Amino acid sequence: MMNTQGGKTTTGHEGHAGTGNKTNNQTSNNVAHNQRLEVSSKFQSQLKGVFDAYIALENALVKDNAESAKNGAADLLKIISEVDMKLLKDQDAHNHWMQLDKELKEAAASISKTSDIKEQREHFVHLSAHLINAVRTFGINQKVYVDFCPMANNNVGAYWLSEDKEIKNPYFGKEMLDCGSVIEEIM
Repeated sequence: MMNTQGGKTTTGHEGHAGTGNKTNNQTSNNVAHNQRLEVSSKFQSQLKGVFDAYIALENALVKDNAESAKNGAADLLKIISEVDMKLLKDQDAHNHWMQLDKELKEAAASISKTSDIKEQREHFVHLSAHLINAVRTFGINQKVYVDFCPMANNNVGAYWLSEDKEIKNPYFGKEMLDCGSVIEEIM
């Protein structure tokens, strides 16, 4: 993992097997830092609703509850569909949201179609990457933490969003609840 100055940062997981310098280019590209775009507070409020539904889904994964995760993903999919992209007057913002909207819906739909928690967590990697992108780009008028676990995603590592600094790992649940670290705060 690289810090913002380009040097290696430590995660506290360097001693775990398989946590070398592997990267997943697709996931890394999805969470690449985006420039904040000016959008209406109404759009930010709708995106906050998406974030809130995401947190409910995440909490189900933290608790190893596949059925709640499945239902939470269905709720999330509905809320994503209710975001009014016409609120985005800027063409760049509109186009960026259209791409994220598609990816968020695909990931949420995939989670909502399975009761296999391992499969749900695999799709949650992509859902998180795209929602991190959206929150960085558009904002939700709330402090949000970006967390990272180097052991998730078959030791490639994976990110997720949280409301708290305390780590509660949705990729491992009670198996390794506090595995991970906060790597960024988004305002």
